[in-house]
Amino acid sequence: MRVFTLTFFHASPNATQLNGIWVTLNRLSELKMNPIVLAIPVFILLMLLEYWLMRRQGKSVYRFHETLGNIYCGMGQLFVDALFKLPLIALYAVVLEHSSILHFKLASPWLHYGLLFVVIDLIFYLNHRLCHTNKWLWAIHGVHHQSEDYNYSVGLRMPWWHKVVSFWTPLPLALMGFSIQDYILVISGHAAIQIWTHTQLFEKRIPIFEWFFVTPSHHRVHHGKNKRYIDKNFAGVLSVWDYLFKSYEPESEKVVFGVHRVQSHTNPLNANLIQFFPKLMAPIKRVELKTLEKTLLTILSLGLILALTAFLSQESAFSGEEKLLIVLAGLSLMAFFGSWVDRGRSSLGVVVPKMVPRLGLVSMLMCLLALL
Repeated sequence: MRVFTLTFFHASPNATQLNGIWVTLNRLSELKMNPIVLAIPVFILLMLLEYWLMRRQGKSVYRFHETLGNIYCGMGQLFVDALFKLPLIALYAVVLEHSSILHFKLASPWLHYGLLFVVIDLIFYLNHRLCHTNKWLWAIHGVHHQSEDYNYSVGLRMPWWHKVVSFWTPLPLALMGFSIQDYILVISGHAAIQIWTHTQLFEKRIPIFEWFFVTPSHHRVHHGKNKRYIDKNFAGVLSVWDYLFKSYEPESEKVVFGVHRVQSHTNPLNANLIQFFPKLMAPIKRVELKTLEKTLLTILSLGLILALTAFLSQESAFSGEEKLLIVLAGLSLMAFFGSWVDRGRSSLGVVVPKMVPRLGLVSMLMCLLALL
């Protein structure tokens, strides 16, 4: 039985191929089931479950300002990614149509998607390691490491400019001839799987399993700012890359989370700028929020999550200008709410606390009007 066929080819541009690219883009833009939309409620349930289980053990791993900052960074990335999505899909389609040198047709779906998953994971490792070795790339990627807590919400804390440092990562898959649909399916699963390693529920290492797969202990080391943990354990799902490329470090002492000389911000705009302009950020002097403030912020943030979910589920219905308006409104809203928590003392400009809720409500109205 033939397991796979491997074809070498170089496609030269022609009108038929260009038409095929735009047909593919139109079909993808019409997809009603966005994997991210399905993942959002799952992530929320995971955080609630982790919070409950840790409280039963008498441990508190969630702090309001840290959790809110993590969620805002993740939501901001989703908003910004909406602007990059079609250009990156178009780039993938062009490379696939005109420059792909291999074409894999595996007889078994398990082999086909398994190979795609392994290559994606290897590219993730290489790009992740690169982001830790270049100071400008680290200024972007470092947002993910700023949280001084470690829980499932940290898995959502992604830089807004993530696509700037990872735009190239799909291209090797296009060169190999994997379809856009298959790539989107597998990369979505690859990203979702990594959430489970951002937890302290599993205190100990997991023997044998950790030889092949990244575990919470493995990834906690990566988030540590302990001297022995700096720039270690870059793997995403398969831990073998760390063993193979000699970047593995076991968890042997209590992990101290965060980034040296960088204070964690709830305001996601500041979080995404602080490592570029550290001297312009005054130290945060947080005032403990009142219960009413926390309740109001929680309700408003849940409203924003619903608005984001609605936006992503009907993204293809919006024009480029409408998308830009929604993205700016969403980012502004989170920046104002974050400044509310940080009390404005860390902002590049001075934010009057009493004005923050009003400006936030204006931003939310702009977002809702754009969705209508």
